[in-house]
Amino acid sequence: MGRRFVFIRPKSIHQWEALGVGYLASYSYKYGGYSREDYAFFDGRFDSDDIIVEGCREAQVIGFSLTSFSVDAALELLGKIKVVNDMAKIVWGGYAVNGFSEEKLLEKWGGKVDYFLQGPGEESWMEVISGKAKKRVIRKQIMANLDAIPFPDRELIKIDRHFEKLKNMGEIRKTSMELQRSVCPFDCIFCAGSSFAKPNKRTRTAQNIVDEMIELRDRWGMDENSMVLTCDAEVFLTPDMYEMAELKIKNEVRFKYGMNVVASMILRPEERRTLEKMQESGLTEVWMGVEAGPSLMKETGKPITPEKVKEAFRITKEMGLIRKGYFILGFTPNETEDTIKERISFIEEIDPDEVGFTIYIPVPGSRDYKDEIHSAINYAASDEYQNTFTSTNTLSNADLHYWQDYLVKYFRDKAAWRQNPDKNKSLQKPGRSGY
Repeated sequence: MGRRFVFIRPKSIHQWEALGVGYLASYSYKYGGYSREDYAFFDGRFDSDDIIVEGCREAQVIGFSLTSFSVDAALELLGKIKVVNDMAKIVWGGYAVNGFSEEKLLEKWGGKVDYFLQGPGEESWMEVISGKAKKRVIRKQIMANLDAIPFPDRELIKIDRHFEKLKNMGEIRKTSMELQRSVCPFDCIFCAGSSFAKPNKRTRTAQNIVDEMIELRDRWGMDENSMVLTCDAEVFLTPDMYEMAELKIKNEVRFKYGMNVVASMILRPEERRTLEKMQESGLTEVWMGVEAGPSLMKETGKPITPEKVKEAFRITKEMGLIRKGYFILGFTPNETEDTIKERISFIEEIDPDEVGFTIYIPVPGSRDYKDEIHSAINYAASDEYQNTFTSTNTLSNADLHYWQDYLVKYFRDKAAWRQNPDKNKSLQKPGRSGY
């Protein structure tokens, strides 16, 4: 028997567990009276097109969770689904739709898609499946009380398949979770985060976060040999995070975790104390976007300076944290061979434990994206690791790829997982691993 509602995460070069889908479903259980039996979930990494299409045959509403990189796959699937079920309402959500105006969305895909959900999707999804949606493009802001959102239904999104995939790749048990669902107030030129919702620093309460951590431990076997990757764009070192760390220790939740953090925040004494308490509770890694060498850092829009970056990496090294630094090539037309080369001495000075090198790719919702120019990008074949689009005033796309390869080889011993065949035995092309 078919399910009333189907979620699809099409195959993409970016694959992790579909946490957002789990949130939408669990919210509908709590506030709409629906249940897991009303839903089916398919993931293009694990499920063939034939299986997905057959699973949609009797669906009333079909929701797609999308990034720009999976739109082409969604359109291909949608054509096949329409053959067997032309009556279902089609819903698109995710970053693929956040960065466009209502008019642009309807112009681009309105002939194929019934509803577009922008921003947090829980309330919007409820409006659609209950038949109460009054607009085709629905935008919501982040709820004031994040504790009101139930934990994502990880059983629906078949997280066991994700764990098995990692096991087969020789990886430890990993999953992801949101700590804050805040929207970064910074205006980094390459980031689409501001297209999700208005900037804010809302956070779940410490108890609510740790209750989910306990569920990860007790229900999903996340033990001291496991790792939780926080999927917040940046984690702000607030008093709630200090309390969360205390409660994690008190409740003997022993899994490790890592997070994105802005280098400049580590330098404030009160936030440094929070970081130290989080390390005591199992934080083992911090990931810092450095993006550029000293001469171009001010053009990133990130609130960092070379001096602050150096100090942040020094402090976290003394703490014994694993420090991952990330750099983007070609994010500004002013990128030259010399500005790329200066990253080498700068990286050697800050001495990260791991370092990754990507090539800028404009995405909808970012400050630099212009639809009249960038809509021609083939996102299905492009990502931040490889694309044929980006160039600068003095460097061709081929030049940027040359320097990306050069830097990866130069820092081979420090190369991040996606770019290091010694760490990633399944690696075929950077960025295509699905990790």
